[in-house]
Amino acid sequence: MNGCATYNFFKTKYGSELLIDLIRLETLESYIRRDPKHCLTYFDITFITEGEGLFLIDGNEFSIGAGQLFFTAPNQIREWKIGSMPNGLVLIFEEEFICNFFNDVQFVQKLSFFTPSQHNPNLTLTKEQGQYYENILVQIENEILSKKDNHLLRALLYQSLAWLNNAYRSLFQLPEVSVIDNRVLQFSQLVEQHFRENHSVGFYAGELCVTPGHLNDLIKKQYTISAKKYLQNRLVTEAKRLLLYSDSSVSEIAWQLNFQDPAYFIRSFRNETGNSPLAFRKKKNP
Repeated sequence: MNGCATYNFFKTKYGSELLIDLIRLETLESYIRRDPKHCLTYFDITFITEGEGLFLIDGNEFSIGAGQLFFTAPNQIREWKIGSMPNGLVLIFEEEFICNFFNDVQFVQKLSFFTPSQHNPNLTLTKEQGQYYENILVQIENEILSKKDNHLLRALLYQSLAWLNNAYRSLFQLPEVSVIDNRVLQFSQLVEQHFRENHSVGFYAGELCVTPGHLNDLIKKQYTISAKKYLQNRLVTEAKRLLLYSDSSVSEIAWQLNFQDPAYFIRSFRNETGNSPLAFRKKKNP
């Protein structure tokens, strides 16, 4: 995307390889001022303790304030719109740091807040919740700065993610999911590979050797939305990224996303967002 910096995980920041870090948000001011629009190749949870402004994730705008949490998965486009620099704590990690250790390749994928374009990437904690979560982060920070015990850091990361997931699912009234059907994971992976050229639920059902109706049931159980809506959300997310962070025209974006008729793309985008693609671009980038 034009004008977007990409940040990779600094794995040897503390000497030997370490795939988790806890950063004070205010220490990132020079990077945020230089590259307010950027994406990360790792998972990020930003907890605001003080400040104001706006934070955008894939074009979706959120207000910054004390107790706010923002979740971003790899390759999502983030943008800070701030006056003075907010204070906060930023927990970052690579997926392999925790999944390989617990022998659960599904763990991070089961976390509702890291499901790109399907759930709200923003959570507001109460004062008591904020104090509890901040205490875990401080423990992580202290361990990183002292012993760097990977076993303890993984346990603390697991505690923080599991606790946040419970708080998130409770707030948004999402059903509990203990085990994700492998076909749901395969569907998500197939969508990432083919959503630009294949917009039909039938295509993905065929790839997974199930009926479209059964695929819908599986996706609804996990994400509370249909497989068709999951696809639509993914297309809209990509369309927003291209509208905000590329110079492509609306017609070019329609072709990139395999809408042979730009007018159909415009109608579909308006139905999902309430704005035409051009109006959305002008509204976000006046």
